[in-house]
Amino acid sequence: MTMPDDPFGDAYRCVHESGAEPGVTHLVYEMDDGYIYAEDAVNYFHGPETWLPVDRMACERATGRILDIGCGPGRHGSVLARDGKDVVGIDTSRGGVEVARLRGVEAHVASVSELPEDLGTFDTFLMLGANLGLLGDQENSRAVLEGLARHARPGARLLGTNMAFAEESRADPRAPQGVHTARAHSGEEFVRMRVRHRTAATDWFDFLFCPPERLEKVTHGTPWTVHAIHQDDSTAWPTYLADLRLES
Repeated sequence: MTMPDDPFGDAYRCVHESGAEPGVTHLVYEMDDGYIYAEDAVNYFHGPETWLPVDRMACERATGRILDIGCGPGRHGSVLARDGKDVVGIDTSRGGVEVARLRGVEAHVASVSELPEDLGTFDTFLMLGANLGLLGDQENSRAVLEGLARHARPGARLLGTNMAFAEESRADPRAPQGVHTARAHSGEEFVRMRVRHRTAATDWFDFLFCPPERLEKVTHGTPWTVHAIHQDDSTAWPTYLADLRLES
C-alpha cells in the first residue's frame, strides 16, 4: 500500500538531522487562489522566546495531564516535557511524531477528529500555533469538541490559539498575504490550502481563521463553553488565546 505524502514529517526530519540549522529546508504553503509562501522549517524547533505570546501564555496555564494536539516535532511538547509536565502529543504526520519522540515527547500518530480510545483522559488540551483552526466548520467542530469531551477529566480546559481576522481586517496590510482572500464557508472564514515539501504535498484542506467573537457559535451545543479570550494586537497580525471549559 502506498503511504500518503508527509511533507511536514519530511521537513522535520531534515531539520532534526541537521541539528536544527536554519536554512536547511522550507515548508511551502499554497493557497488555492494561487498565492504561495515558504517558511523555514527550523521555526518549529525554536524555543519559547520565539513563540507567539499567546502560545507561551497557554503553555504556562496548562496543568495536569496535557494533550498537545497537532504537536508536530514537539515544538511546545518538548519544552513542557522538559519542564516536568505530563504531556502527550498527537499529530497526523508520522515524521512529526517520530521527531517529537526523539525530542522526549510521548507522541502518537492520530487525528483530533479520531482520537484513539486508549489515549486516556486529560486535564488540558492544547491547540497551539493557530491550531484552533483544526476545528473546521460547524459540523466538524461539534464532532471534534464532543470527542475531546470524552477524553476530558472533570473541570478540563481547552487552550487554543488562532488569528483574529475580523471582517474589516481582511484588507489589513499586516495580515499574511493571501489570508485576506479567505472565503465565507458555513458562516466562518476559511483559507483553502495545501502544504508542500520538495515533491511531497498534503491534500487540499480548509483552515479556519475564526474571529474570537464567533467562538460562541462554534461551541454552541457542545460540552464546552468559552470562559475567556486573551487577544494580542502587538504581533504582525492579531492573535488570540481562547480558554474553553468543560461544562460540569
